[in-house]
Amino acid sequence: MRIGRLYLGRYTAITLVGVVIAFPLYYLLSGSLMTYGEIVSYPPKFFASDPQWSNYATAFSFLTPRTIGNTFIFVFGVLALQLAICLPAGFALAKIKFRGAGFLLVFFVLPIFVPTNLILIPTYIVTFKLGLIGTFLGMILPIAGQASVGVLLFRQFFAGLPDGLMDAARLDGAGWFQTFFRVALPLARPIIAAYSVVTFLTAWNLYIWPLLTGPGVETRVLTVAVAPLAQTQYAVSSPSIGFAAAVISIVPVLVVFIAFQKWFTKGVVGSGLE
Repeated sequence: MRIGRLYLGRYTAITLVGVVIAFPLYYLLSGSLMTYGEIVSYPPKFFASDPQWSNYATAFSFLTPRTIGNTFIFVFGVLALQLAICLPAGFALAKIKFRGAGFLLVFFVLPIFVPTNLILIPTYIVTFKLGLIGTFLGMILPIAGQASVGVLLFRQFFAGLPDGLMDAARLDGAGWFQTFFRVALPLARPIIAAYSVVTFLTAWNLYIWPLLTGPGVETRVLTVAVAPLAQTQYAVSSPSIGFAAAVISIVPVLVVFIAFQKWFTKGVVGSGLE
C-alpha cells in the first residue's frame, strides 16, 4: 500500500511538472489561432472560438521562404563545420600520443569559462575587418569556431573506446586517417547524432549574432524576422500573427528532434551526459 502511494505521488508530481512545461506551448498554439480581440481580452482566453488559420498565411508572408532557406543554410553550415573541427580534434587528443597534448587541451577548456557577451564585440570587429559582414561566411565561421565543448565531448567519447581496436587497425597497416574514418567514426554515430541535435537547436535559436552580421534580406534568418512582430511598429497587426510566426519557426526543430530522438537518447546515455 505504501509503495502504491509512493508511485501515485511520483506520477502526480511528474504530471504537474509536465502540465507546467507544456502550458506555454499550448498557449502559443492556441493564441496563434485567435483573433485580436480574443488574444488581448481580460480575463485571458485559452481557446480559439473561431480558429483563424489565415494567421499562418499572414505570418508566412512576414517570414518569406527565403528567410527560412537562409536559416537552414546558416544552421547546417555551423553544424557541418563544427563536426569537421570537433571529430578529428577529439580523436587526435584522445588516441594520438604527441608532446604537448595536455597543454593543448587547456586551450579547449579555457573558452568554456569566457562569457559569450565578452567576446561579442572583438569577434564582430574581426569579422568587419575581414569584410564578412552581411555574408553567410561572416555569420557561420565565428559560431562554428566556438567548438570547445564539442572537442571535449568527442575526446571523452573516443577516449572510452578500447585501445585494442585502434592497435588492431594500426597492425593491419591502417594510418591514423583510415583508423579514424573506418573504425572510430562509425562507432561515434550515437554521440554525433546527440551533438548534432543540440548544435542544430542552438544555432537555430541564435539571435544577436545573426542580427549583427546578417540583418539584410539576403542573409536574414527566422529569429531576426520573427522579433519585429513583437515591436510597436507592428502594433497594427494582431499579436496572434507573432504567435503563428513562432510556431512556424519551431516546427523544423521539433521535426529534427523527433527524427533523431532515438540516436539522441543513445548518445546521451553513451557519453555519460546524464
